[in-house]
Amino acid sequence: MKKQSLPVLPWTWTWCALDGRPLRPLELFLSRKFSFVYLAVIWAIWFGWGLGPEHECIDLGARLKCVGGLWPEEVFSDPLKFLVGIIVAPWFHNSWEHILFVSMGFMIFVQSFEVRTGSIKTILLFFSTIALAGILVALAMNLGEVLWPDSNLIEQGMGRNWMGGSAGFFGIIGASTHQSKSRAIVPLLAIIFEVWNSIQIGNSPFTSSAHMVSLLYGYLAWGWWTGAWKKES
Repeated sequence: MKKQSLPVLPWTWTWCALDGRPLRPLELFLSRKFSFVYLAVIWAIWFGWGLGPEHECIDLGARLKCVGGLWPEEVFSDPLKFLVGIIVAPWFHNSWEHILFVSMGFMIFVQSFEVRTGSIKTILLFFSTIALAGILVALAMNLGEVLWPDSNLIEQGMGRNWMGGSAGFFGIIGASTHQSKSRAIVPLLAIIFEVWNSIQIGNSPFTSSAHMVSLLYGYLAWGWWTGAWKKES
């Protein structure tokens, strides 16, 4: 695809092909298998177990949801469990606002990326983004605890688990920059939205940091993977 033929906003209606043609149900599912399966599973988990606990994992009913979260201290104390959490955590959410936010991200950004690039590449980028952001932010929290042991912010970050797929779809947004005519408009919109989210919703600085790390990683990783920078030069 030539650069001149790229859209400014590389997003597609959920029910359509790239050319805007409405798809039949089977065609629609096959074009966005990962997006639809992910949405079905997270809502099944939500209605089956409810919200995932942020702080305590005492009762037996919460055990699966506790495994389904990234605990920052475990990057050192139990790295195997932390690595398992990287795979499991994206499927759990801790509030209605959280799961709706992630669902909307999938309905707009992830499915648009998947219909252009395929399910396998989307899955690899999504989970590798979560892995990188989760590890880097957990390391930053642990370092912060050593440098500023009395910090309430660090204590709050270390004292809860982290879950959901938002870091993954921020990575997808970063990658979709290469599917736009403009290299500025997509990340700029994402950054503006994250600033608004922090001010209006009160997102944790660690959440915003994970989103921005993911955005940058998606842009860099997809540019390297597809050779987009070589094509532009």
